[in-house]
Parts: sequence; C-alpha cells; structure tokens
Amino acid sequence: MKKIKFFIFLLALSSCNKYLGTVDPDYVPKNETTEIFSDLKIDNYISDIEFGDIIFPKVVDPSLNINNLEIEKIINIDKNSVINFVKDKIFVSKDKTVYLIDKNNQIKLEFNLDLNKDEEIINIFEFDENNYILTNKSRIFFIDGQNTVQVSNYDIFINTNLIVSDKNLILLSVFGDIYDVKMKDFSISKKDNFSIKSGISIKSNIFEDNTNLYILFNAGTLLTFDKNNFDYYSNFILEDLNILTSLERFTELIDTPFSHNEYLYFLDRSGKIAVYNPVSSDILWELDINDKILSYLFSTNGYLILMTSNEILILSNKGNIINSYLHNKESPKNIFNIQENIYLISEEGISKLNLKDKREDSFYKNKFTSNLEIYFQEQNIYLKDDKSLFLIK
Repeated sequence: MKKIKFFIFLLALSSCNKYLGTVDPDYVPKNETTEIFSDLKIDNYISDIEFGDIIFPKVVDPSLNINNLEIEKIINIDKNSVINFVKDKIFVSKDKTVYLIDKNNQIKLEFNLDLNKDEEIINIFEFDENNYILTNKSRIFFIDGQNTVQVSNYDIFINTNLIVSDKNLILLSVFGDIYDVKMKDFSISKKDNFSIKSGISIKSNIFEDNTNLYILFNAGTLLTFDKNNFDYYSNFILEDLNILTSLERFTELIDTPFSHNEYLYFLDRSGKIAVYNPVSSDILWELDINDKILSYLFSTNGYLILMTSNEILILSNKGNIINSYLHNKESPKNIFNIQENIYLISEEGISKLNLKDKREDSFYKNKFTSNLEIYFQEQNIYLKDDKSLFLIK
C-alpha cells in the first residue's frame, strides 16, 4: 500500500513541472533580466559604415574637412570659463574678465566686471544683436561698446543650465524655482517650481522634439518645457523610465536625453542605455554595456557611437554592436567626427582612428586637462579644457 501511495505521489510531482507551492493572489510577475556586455547580441562586424551626419551632442557641418590637424592655443583660461561664438567673434570669460577675440584669434577688447567673491560668469549670449553677460547671482550686464553696464540684479542663485530664447531667459534657481525674464524690459516673474532629485552638477545640452524642450538641472533631474511658451511640465519622464526599465535605475545621465524618431535616448554614465517613448511608455530597446560611458556621438542614420575607458563601440538603431575598437589610450576624454572619421582626444593629444582596419591612422600630440568641451564654428573646431582654449584647423 505504501508503495502505491509513493507511486501516486511521484506521478503528481511530475505533473506539476517540478514546482510545489502556491502563488500569492497579489503576485505580479517581474522582469529582472539585465543585459550584460558579454550577453549582448552582436551583429557581424561591419567595417565600412556610413554614419551620416552627426547631430548629437552637437551638429557637425557635413562640409567640415580637416586633412592635417594643427593645434593652436588661443588663450589661457580656467575651469569655470565660458565660451560663446557670435558671428565672427568669440567671447571668453576668465575669472572676472570677458575677452573679445576676433576671427583672426586676436584679443581685441577686455571687459572687467565688478563681481562679488562668490559670483561667477555662467553665460554670454546675444539678444537682438546685442551681447550680454549673466552671472550665477542672476546679474545681467550689457556689453556697450568698450564697456559693460549692469541692466538687472535679481539676486537669485541660479543653475548654470538655462534656456536662452529670442525673447526670454528661463532661469533655474538652485532651490528649484523657475523664473521667466522678459528681455524686452528685463522684468522677471516666477513661473513654477520643481523637485530636485539627487545628482551631480553637469553642463548639459538643451534638446527638443516636436513639442518639448528637455534640459537637465543635474545628472538626476530632467526638466521638460513647452518649446513655444516655456511652460514647465511635471511629467516625470525619467521617473517613469526607471519604473519600466529592466535595468537598474538611471541616476547619472551624461547629457540631456535627445529625440530621434519619437523616442528619447537616455545614456547613463554607468553604461546603461534606454530608447524610450514617453507618450506610449514603450521602450524600443535597452542594454547595459557594463562600462562607464565617457563620450558619445549620434548620427542621422541612427548610429550611436560610444567611448569608454578602453573601447569605441558602434551601435545600430536596434541596439546591436556592429563594430568596436580597442583604443588603449590613457585618460580618454572625448570623441568627435569629421566626415566619417572618428577622432579621440586623450590626455596626450588627438588620435585619428581607422575603424575599418582597426588601427590608429595618425596622432597629434598635445597636452589636454579635464572637462574638455568641443565647439564647431564654420570650418574650425575649438577645444576648451581647464586651462586653455585651442583652435583645431
């Protein structure tokens, strides 16, 4: 009898697919799968890739063509220096001084500002063919010929990321308040406020789609504005993504998410990437390369080019790695693209990489420090680090 009962027990056990127990009535299946680099789907490597025009993080003129790179130092600056290009002029700040440099890269004028001890220049901008200087205490100075004149003092500590339009300045206070400055008469009004999430301070870009402007307050706080009237939307796009993603949370974005084909591309410094539609809440694809992302490029053909500490990765518009390059450069800082060629900037200089043959075509020696920024101006490229502004020609 005992043998019969034991046999019946074995039959019951096999019919349960080896699962014993109950499922709680409020149980919700949870997808905890995280893609890792070794498990990523990698297409057959494509050596000859036509990227198309680079459009993010900065638009690169397709006609830009530099055959023999020459690196020329224009001016000594500091890590907080601000650069702005206005027609054939360059405005450069250093401490409490703004320099006007002409198209021949010669210093023409110096403007010395009477700033407080904790006050810094954070933006130089043009409005109605006039040039203005903005500080982190929301003071605005008008550049009048060879002099500067203060035109406003709102006495509000503001974030370095702000929106400059043809009529307004949208200022973000360090406490999460949003202010609208009418440039016609410099009147100011409080528009709204937002909740500040934890995140490091970064200098990010402002990107847009058909209806919205996107800007980062810090690496963990994404803000959305109507691109026509600059109304603030409390739509929690980043928070929603963090609920829906199968990856770990996106907490340190390397830049403002950019829009392509109705999807926003989120790049986290830790190596996580998500292509997300905030309207439909659809994630087109996502992956984790399990390596810190240091720099990126994105093209009209949908290629995402990533630089890590030891590798360049080329991703298709489906999130598959289609090419890679081990660069083996110490202290890599940034990458840029000129007519299908990838250039890598490291502490020692600039390398031109040949992804087709997996080799370095040429190397241009120069010392660069941290916080490297790239500016494209007509047929020239400018590089700014913590100590100098360089011209690449």
